Formats: sequence, C-alpha cells, structure tokens
Amino acid sequence: MMFASDLDRTLIYSHKFFESEQISGHVRNVEKLNGKEISFMTEKAIVLLQELAKEMMFVPVTTRTIEQYNRVTLFQHEIRPFYAITCNGGVVLENGEVDRYWQDHIKNKIKNGAISVEDVKRKIEETSDASWLKSIRVVDQFFVYLVINTELTPHELMGYYSKWAAEHGWIFSLQGRKVYFIPSFINKWDATRYVADKEGKSRVYTAGDSNLDVCLIEQADFGIIPRHGEAAVDFSHLELTKKTGVLASEEIIETILSKRRNLIMTHR
Repeated sequence: MMFASDLDRTLIYSHKFFESEQISGHVRNVEKLNGKEISFMTEKAIVLLQELAKEMMFVPVTTRTIEQYNRVTLFQHEIRPFYAITCNGGVVLENGEVDRYWQDHIKNKIKNGAISVEDVKRKIEETSDASWLKSIRVVDQFFVYLVINTELTPHELMGYYSKWAAEHGWIFSLQGRKVYFIPSFINKWDATRYVADKEGKSRVYTAGDSNLDVCLIEQADFGIIPRHGEAAVDFSHLELTKKTGVLASEEIIETILSKRRNLIMTHR
C-alpha cells in the first residue's frame, strides 16, 4: 500500500493559507528560505503523517525541483521517504539519488516530443510583456514556469496559452503567481506508477490540489483534493475535503489512514 501526495497547498502551506488564531494547537515551520520561514504544517498533521509513514509507503510527489524539495526539513530529519518524485514526475529520487533508469526514459520522451522546451520558452518570450511577467525559468529541460503579476496579467492571453499548449501536447497550469508549461508525458501519475510497480505496491492512494494533480487523483485507487484547490473547481465530482487551508492537510492524512485501516479490517 502506498500514499503518493503533492506537497504545496496539499500537505504543507504558506502563511496566507492560515490564520494562527484560528488553528487549534500549534503550527510548525517545515521549510525555510534564506532564513525566512515559508512553509508550515500543524503539529497534528505532522504526527498523523509520522503514523502513516510507519504503516505504509509515503512518497512525496511535487512540481518542485530537487533543490526546492530538499528545503523541506521535515523530510530530511523526521520523516525520511525512501522515494520522492520531483519536477512534476520528471525525476524520481531513490534514497536521495536520481533514478537513472527513469531519467533516461524521460530524456527519450523529451527527445521525441512534438515541440521542445526551447520552443515553448521562445513562444512565451514573443508574446509576453515585462509589465506582468516577472521571470521565466526552464527547469532541468523538463518544463517552463513563469512568475507573474496576477493583477496585471491579461486573462485572454492565459486562455490563449492554455489552448496553444494543449494543441502541442503540453499542459498549462495557472497556480496563483506561477504559470506552468509541462509536456503531457511528464506527469505525476506515470512516475508514481513506476515507483509502485518497482516496489510491488498494488494499491495506491493519492492527494493533490492543482490541475497537475488530476491524473494522480483519477488514476489512483483512491484520491482526494483539498476543497480550496485549483482542481476542485473543474473536478468537483472527485473526492474533496470538507476543510480548507492548512487544516485540510490533517483531514487528508486522517482519511488515508482510515482507508488503510478499514481495508485491513475487511480482510481479516
């Protein structure tokens, strides 16, 4: 049995997703950047995740780069997943090291893709405006992401990007001030299935908040979306949490633990 979960806005949260006075119990920092505390979980969620990691395989699945994933101190000291999936499925880490078989598989896919990362980057540069585009970055030749000014970004252009990406076999995802362009063959579910097959895990539970997580939710034996998530808008027919913000993390882990324990009881 395996639990594969997105991190940001699913298990871990920035300041803007909770008001400390509304949280019963303590909230703990789980990530720092340049000395600043930037990501948090409730103490209860951490304890629950520790329980879960003892009872089943826990695999973080994130669009973060390896460097960004390694900033999450919780996974470096207290809960140490043997596997982690980064770069939206582009990289599988096994005990902290890059899985070379999966890396070669992805590189071959990129080589034979309809359009390249450079083509996408060029398209954005030709159509964007410095008034709203703060930065553009290519992540390890896997995908492109933008940091934008949400107030100044033209909505019609975002609609055009979404359509253009789909026509060329890419996925477009607008997540707050970040915009992602990712080849459809680099996705969280394929990497998760690879790890599950490798470890002989026939049952996979998942969680995620964005449209990039929909494949993860739909293909799993059971998947859940935090109610505040981007994916909850267009995929409300899927399982949603009752709670929002940082408290959704607790509900997600409790739900997965309950699913596992109920399954064990029915097979006794």
